[in-house]
Amino acid sequence: MIGRQSFDVVIAGGGPAGSTLATLLTRAGRTVALCDAARFPRHKICGEYVPPSALPIFARLGVLDGILLLAPRRPVGMAVVSPDGTEVLGRYAGAARGLSMRRLDLDRVLLEGARRSGAVVLEGTRVVSLRRPAAGGFEVTVRRGTAGEVLRARILVGADGRNSFVARRLGLRRPEPRHRKWAVMAHVRGARVPVDHGEMIVTPYGYCGINPLPGGLANACVVVDRGDLERVTGGRAHLADFLRERFASHPLTRARLEGAEIAAGPWATGPLACRAARCVDDAVLLVGDAAGFYDPFTGEGIGMALRGAEIAAEILDGALVRGRTGRRALEPYEAERRRLFRSRLWLDRLLQVLLKSPRLTDWVARRLRRDPSLADLLARVTGDTTDAAEVLRPAFLARLIRA
Repeated sequence: MIGRQSFDVVIAGGGPAGSTLATLLTRAGRTVALCDAARFPRHKICGEYVPPSALPIFARLGVLDGILLLAPRRPVGMAVVSPDGTEVLGRYAGAARGLSMRRLDLDRVLLEGARRSGAVVLEGTRVVSLRRPAAGGFEVTVRRGTAGEVLRARILVGADGRNSFVARRLGLRRPEPRHRKWAVMAHVRGARVPVDHGEMIVTPYGYCGINPLPGGLANACVVVDRGDLERVTGGRAHLADFLRERFASHPLTRARLEGAEIAAGPWATGPLACRAARCVDDAVLLVGDAAGFYDPFTGEGIGMALRGAEIAAEILDGALVRGRTGRRALEPYEAERRRLFRSRLWLDRLLQVLLKSPRLTDWVARRLRRDPSLADLLARVTGDTTDAAEVLRPAFLARLIRA
């Protein structure tokens, strides 16, 4: 049984966005219940590449030292390999470094941080029903095993990922028919990969991300069209065969992964892209992937989830102080989120258009290789240390053409 039944905020989803938000709100003196259907540690499909912008947020949360103990690999940037084999390594500026670490480790540290801050953390607890009482707020029915309980919340937060129950149940989800990609990921042992950066390899079927992890592991993930997976019907063993087939179908991924053994997984998820019709409503707010996600190629997920949670914490605390939790009181969150992420999301969509044309992708890669400062600028953008608007300006295109 849950000791307290009424909370200022109930958060559905204990990933980076949900745990970060829970920590910040409890520090501000709010009562918070954080629910997740899984029990931690648990695997999660992810590129497991954390951008440099996340490190200051981890420091503010008080978890940076613990995370660095689990993430001895500190990537200097990210390489992209175009269809014709042109490799471009973009480096972060100065001493900036990213992190390569398993999501199960990252999520566990952040969740424990939320627990230490005073949040009521409910693992193995699924949100199964939502009701708006006449007095306002939400009655959230959760199920733990066979037992059901009702939590009362002044505000409900959906931090429950791309297939968010909260967003779907409250009519906040919006179709995204133009980008229907799926991801298949595994941890592999014995991959021949660079030790100081990850790689995104553009292939005929989509692309493959390979990222070195601690303990001699590597994250290997392919992003493909849904149709490519339709013939995979035999469970995890057949999914592993599919993944090995994708690795073997391209010369560079074959060179990197031939003979490598799958140590964990594989797992599949999709469609990757989702959109929210809006991120706020009366007494409800969406954060992280639940608020929208497009494609993992540029690593948009974790950095945006953490920063979005910081914005949400400030807006929610202010709304609770004023006693106004309606849609209008929460709309500043949506406006600020749109302001911060608009250019980044435009870049993500532009890059997906580019990837559909192998010749154009090769052309851009060759010019980035001739002018490494342009590649470094792109790396800083994807690492969230530089505004994406810098590469959407005509001046960037002019430099690219002259390269």
